[in-house]
This record gives sequence, structure tokens and C-alpha cells, in this order.
Amino acid sequence: MSVRGWATAAVFCVLATPGASAQKAAPPEPAAKSWPRLLPDKEAAAEPAPAVVWSRAEIELAQARCSALLKSLAVVAVPEIPLREGAECGTPAPMKLISVGRSPQVALSPPPIVTCDMIAAMHKWLERDVQPLARKHLGAPVIRIETMSSYSCRNAYGRANSRLSEHGRANAIDIGAFVTARGQTAMVVADWGPTARDIQAAAAKGEAEKPPQQPPQPAYSPPPPKAIAAGAVPRPAISAPAVALGFQPGFAFSIPGLTVDISGGASDRTQNLGLTPPSRLGGPKEASAPAAAVVPGNKMDFLRGAHQTACRIFGTVLGPEANNAHKNHFHVDMAERKAATVVCE
Repeated sequence: MSVRGWATAAVFCVLATPGASAQKAAPPEPAAKSWPRLLPDKEAAAEPAPAVVWSRAEIELAQARCSALLKSLAVVAVPEIPLREGAECGTPAPMKLISVGRSPQVALSPPPIVTCDMIAAMHKWLERDVQPLARKHLGAPVIRIETMSSYSCRNAYGRANSRLSEHGRANAIDIGAFVTARGQTAMVVADWGPTARDIQAAAAKGEAEKPPQQPPQPAYSPPPPKAIAAGAVPRPAISAPAVALGFQPGFAFSIPGLTVDISGGASDRTQNLGLTPPSRLGGPKEASAPAAAVVPGNKMDFLRGAHQTACRIFGTVLGPEANNAHKNHFHVDMAERKAATVVCE
């Protein structure tokens, strides 16, 4: 190669070297950007659902209804803030019911959270039915009701797959006991008495434990008196204790009102024991026992009467006869039912 060729090659190398260095130092190009992947709904970030609240119109309408229902009733109730849980639970105008009635005033302990319709029904039931029953069977009016449950956003019987309970609408009360002015407590669990289920179970158990029946024995027929007198039937021998006491054949003795004849042979006297006319001797006569005083205290009749009369006012009344879940309380609610049907168990 000529000198001119070497020079040309050297210049080319010098010019090519920076580009090569730059090519090696340059970072790799990023991969082509893709469109954001659209996630399905179940993978998307969960956004909080908007809170369901009562509208102002719904609240004002419910409060106006309360004022109309409770205006003339002897009740003490405190307004609560509107309740709303989920799509179904709650009520726009809840009230805390403190007491019902006047002279006496019936306190509810603890005070339940209910609707005004429920308060009006409780007032009617207590004044018209419960208090007369308490005076009749317990001898005193009711002054306190022991409540067990009121507002609770849950399904019926607490089951996951059942319908919404009326407790979830503040439309129900569970009652465990009634307390009178005399201090008596009529408890549903203790004083209702045996249920139909209890009676059937006891009958079934008794039938299972009943011993096998013995074959019937032939009835005894005594011989006719003439056969005894003729000697066809031997007379029973006098027992040793009778001889030891000095009772010999042919001996007769009497006790006031009773004649005993132990005869050794046929005689004109009667052969059997007989009653003589009662003695007419004088003396103090026994005083006739006074009639037992009627003491009020029939808690079972009171509870059963209260349950029965509640069925004329509430939409649902459940008690010990319904099932074991209600063995210890009354459930009363204002459920709206088709064709004016009432559940009364």
C-alpha cells in the first residue's frame, strides 16, 4: 500500500472510533410501550359504595307520622337519629321507648329502639289487655317490662340465608318478663308451663318405658249366701292372731257404728260385717273447713292470656309454642302481611 493509502486508512479509523465508542456506551432502547391492560371487575380495586341515606322528604314524612300517632298517647319516647344500614335495615324516624301508660307508668328495661307504629301498638296492648290480665291473675298491675332485643340489622332467627327480620326495621320487640307493682315477676321461660312439644315428648317417653301388659285375670265371683249357709262352701278358719286376742267362735263384739260377729255355726245373726245406724251421742261437732281463699298468682294464665291478646294487635306473635328459639321470650312485631293474615304461635 502506498503512503497515500496508509494515510487515508488512518484517517478513516480515527473518524470511525468515536462512533463505535458511542454505539457501545449507548443504553439499549426500551421495549415498545403497550396499552394499559383492562382488569375485569373482580380484579379492579374495590371502590367504597356510596352510603345509602334517607332523603329529607322521607325523614320529614316519618316524623310527621310519629307526631300524629303519639300525640294523644301516654308514652315517653325520645327521638333518635335516622337509622340506615345497607339497602334494607333502618328507619327514618326511630324512637327510644322509655315508658308506656300512666298510673301506673310501665317502664321498658332496657328502652328499645322502635318505630312509632310499634309504640302505638304497645300502648294499645298494655292498656287494653295486659293490665286487666295482670290485675286478674297477679293481683297487681305491671310496672316494668324486661326487654331482650329491639333494633338489630339481621335476618330472621339470625340465619344467613333467611329473610330480613323485623328487628332490622326497628319494628319488633322481644319480651322476656313482666314485673308487677307487688314485686312478682312473670318470666316467659319459667312460668309459661309445658308446651305442646313437651307434653308430646313426655307421652312418647312414657309409652316407650311402659311395661308390657299382663294378660287379664278372670274376675272373682263370690258364692251365693245360701250355699254358705248350707255348708257347701267351707268357712275360713279363724286366724291365729284372732285366737290370741280371745276371739272364739260364737263371740261377737261391736264398735260404735260397726258390728262384728265371729260365729262358729249357722245362726240367725248376719254372717258378714255390717254397719249399724250411727251413734247420736252429743258432743262438740267438727267445724266445717273454711273455703280456701283465692290467692292471685297464676302466672301461667297471665302469660298465655297476654300472648293470645297480642295476636289481635301485632302482625307477628311468637312464644314458647312456636319453637325452641322463642322458649324464653315473646316476639311481637308490626310486619305487613298480605290478606291481613297474622302469625300467632
